[in-house]
Parts: sequence; structure tokens; C-alpha cells
Amino acid sequence: VSLKEKGEHMDISTLEVEEFTSPALVTIRRDESLDKAMELMQENGIRHLPVVDQDKVVGIISERDLLSHMGKDWTRMVRIEDVMSTSILSVYKSENLGEVAFQLSSQKKGSAIVLDDDDSLYGIFTTT
Repeated sequence: VSLKEKGEHMDISTLEVEEFTSPALVTIRRDESLDKAMELMQENGIRHLPVVDQDKVVGIISERDLLSHMGKDWTRMVRIEDVMSTSILSVYKSENLGEVAFQLSSQKKGSAIVLDDDDSLYGIFTTT
């Protein structure tokens, strides 16, 4: 399997997921509102937000998660922790891109949390 980049073929087996990871500059706390999450996504042009509690990733929320709850009478009472996914795929930035893609596919996930060597949040890798 190869990737085409700048007119050259690149062997996917040599690529690390870090090369295709978006830095996680924007996160949200588990006690925030759904409106706040949507606002952050729109302001930053993103569709996934890592959910943190005391600087540790505890979940992820996607634009799809939010849209399925927006506009309901009870939306203002719902917090991120009520709708976030806690079943997250975490990988290290040095992991092989092909292996991470395989894990995403086999687990039917659209994103992975990418960790630095010291287990701190480095970024997010998405399938889109």
C-alpha cells in the first residue's frame, strides 16, 4: 500500500500517525454544555473534541453526537459527560499509520486520541 505525496510514492509502513495528526489545541471539560461544544467546533472548524478532566482525556464528542441532541427542550440541562463517548481509541504519536488505520476500521471509530510519549494529549487523528 502506498500514499502519493508530492508526486512520489511513500510506503505506508514507514509512516507514523504523528504526521497526519491535528494538534489538539481545543478541548472541552466534561461539565460543559452542548452549546459550548458546538460553539468551539464552529469557531475552530473541527468536528471532534477531546473531553478532559484534570488534563486527562476521558472521552470524545463529535459533531454528530451534538447534532442528535440539539434543539430538544432538555438540551440546556445536558452536559458533555452525558453524551460523550468514553469508548475511545488512544494511540501514541509514534505508532504506525497503517496499524492505527486498521484499528479505527476494525473498531468502527472515526477518530483516535493521539498521546505524546508521556501520555499527555498530543492531538487527534480522524478518518476524514
